[in-house]
Amino acid sequence: MIHWIESQSTSVIAVIVFGLSYVFTALVFAVTAALARRPVGEQLKAVSPVTLTPLAVILGLLIAFLAARVWENTGHANEYIGQEASALSKVMLFADTLPQDVRSKVRDAVAQHVDFVVNHDWPEMAVARANPRAEPVGLTHALAALLSFAPTQSDQSLARQRAVAAVEQAFEARRNRVRLSQVEIAPVQWGVVLILAALILITIAMIHIGKPAAMATTLFIFATATAACLVLLMENDRPFAAGGITLTPAAFRDIVLK
Repeated sequence: MIHWIESQSTSVIAVIVFGLSYVFTALVFAVTAALARRPVGEQLKAVSPVTLTPLAVILGLLIAFLAARVWENTGHANEYIGQEASALSKVMLFADTLPQDVRSKVRDAVAQHVDFVVNHDWPEMAVARANPRAEPVGLTHALAALLSFAPTQSDQSLARQRAVAAVEQAFEARRNRVRLSQVEIAPVQWGVVLILAALILITIAMIHIGKPAAMATTLFIFATATAACLVLLMENDRPFAAGGITLTPAAFRDIVLK
């Protein structure tokens, strides 16, 4: 369910999350209003507002922790994309100083890797199924072309050495990128957030039992704030997923067009 919501656009995520939040809030309000007319309602009025403090603190700390990790992952995702794209550009740059046959093989291999990233890696990362141990054929071919070349001049030897190092950097950046695509907020963490939010809504309703206007206003304010936080987490949770705020392979396409 969470994965399906996160795969939608930001506007759809917002509509779903806010809608579910308001539906649950309305249910809590209706049940509490019904209990207010029963003898148990008098007993529920004894619930102290202090009860909200530990619940709110725990929820706030948990959301802050998850948000910090989510935004850190997004930063790392951009970093790995930049590292891999930069490494590929270096490979082509150093290959330009080598003989024509080697240069053509390396450029074709880089183009093959870019096609692999765009048409295989990205769709697989969107569903968290990409394999970091899978061997990118394009990079393997580029490395083979460079290692099979026997330089006859010092500048060619240095260019080949730098190009091989750049290919190795691309290998490592690709592995890091794929591993990161599998990182997400765990279902148990989502469950704890939702349970705490539900407990706070129920506690607010009990504190304001018998005061429908105050109850409705307070429940609406908290439900809105919680839904906004959940939308923020969901749209940034998986930077390589299909929905929310996602990263594209545009940097790799630009390499081929150069």
